[in-house]
Amino acid sequence: MTIVIAAALTMLGAAAALVLVRLFQGPSNLDRIVAAEILLVIVIAGVALESARQRTTTYLPLLMILGLVGFVGGVAVTRFLSRDSDDPEAVVREHTDQGPDQGTDQGPDQGPDQGPEERDRP
Repeated sequence: MTIVIAAALTMLGAAAALVLVRLFQGPSNLDRIVAAEILLVIVIAGVALESARQRTTTYLPLLMILGLVGFVGGVAVTRFLSRDSDDPEAVVREHTDQGPDQGTDQGPDQGPDQGPEERDRP
């Protein structure tokens, strides 16, 4: 069993080294995000292997917290970066497009102080 755990830790170390190269050299932010997520998975696997080596369950809450932090962090970073656009005009259009009740466009019978409820009264 010790040989299997040592081999697994060696493979995880090699994978972590390759992921760190991608993390620092990544040509885009997406590559860096994916590399960070994979690095966190490698850390989780390393902690799980250590837990198996010690034959204890004391690391299970740590594994759950690391998994939750990895998921929430990945979603947050992806959501943050999804707002950035390569097309600056798309961002401008997004902010200038307004729905029918959000715009400042007033109807023919609607003055500045007159809402839709007051306009429909006789």
